[in-house]
Amino acid sequence: MISKSMKRTRNPGAAALAGLCLWLLSPAAPGRAAEEIVWTGERSIYYGGLQDAANEFTRLTKIKVTAIPGGCGAASAGVKQGKVDVGGLCCAIKEEELSKFGFKHYPIGIEGLAIVVHPSNPVKSLTQQQVRDILTGKITNWREVGEKDRPIKVVARPHCTDREGNWKQIVPDKKLLAKGRIDVKEDQDVLLAVKDHENSIGIIGLNMVNPRFARAIAIDGIVPGRPSLIDGTYPWKIQNSLILASNSSAAAKKFVDFILGDGRKLLHKDLVFLDEVKPASAKKTGKGK
Repeated sequence: MISKSMKRTRNPGAAALAGLCLWLLSPAAPGRAAEEIVWTGERSIYYGGLQDAANEFTRLTKIKVTAIPGGCGAASAGVKQGKVDVGGLCCAIKEEELSKFGFKHYPIGIEGLAIVVHPSNPVKSLTQQQVRDILTGKITNWREVGEKDRPIKVVARPHCTDREGNWKQIVPDKKLLAKGRIDVKEDQDVLLAVKDHENSIGIIGLNMVNPRFARAIAIDGIVPGRPSLIDGTYPWKIQNSLILASNSSAAAKKFVDFILGDGRKLLHKDLVFLDEVKPASAKKTGKGK
């Protein structure tokens, strides 16, 4: 997912994002062929198998899919402007996107919102409150959570500040994050920053975790992964979803149907589809599959 040779001065993700922004700001392009669609959205969805699913969809239907990793903002703006046929969100959809712009919203599933540390960090688990206290600067040294005397460096990607969900489940406002933290713009930069700072801690979608760069820890003793997402015991989740414009093409809707149907088998193993999540009653009684 991330090459060892990746350099900060030549970040391919940043280059892709810059190109996407220029494209979205450019005048409307001539209409694309009817049998061609463009997807853009959150990187954890893209790197979580969206491209593989798109390739299989094209093979089966002959409808070309161009998939561009971006973010929730790029997805929403692109769909709104008619430059993107299908968008991908990792945060909550806004009410105005449904009521004012008429977006059609299709939840895909959930992935864990992982707390990651440097691979050499011996910490195995933290409580939810300890994580909050670290991210807000109330806890500043690893010795305060039972580890060695080392200052903690917080790595944050406070994206989508105008949306609910994602990192706001832990810290509800960017203003509350620890002073002196490292702010980054992209998921892969979280991994790079954690790798570069032995005493660091960060937040990232579980689909994006690469153990060569960072290690996900347990929360309240619960390891993030499919079992704890299915039974609801892992506390922090990302809701991945797709969006379409109100006047979306038949090809775009066909692609969404494929992702939610046969194409789901090509998505990341750590993604849990909504029909796999145990109902609340089953969680309490221990019943259900």
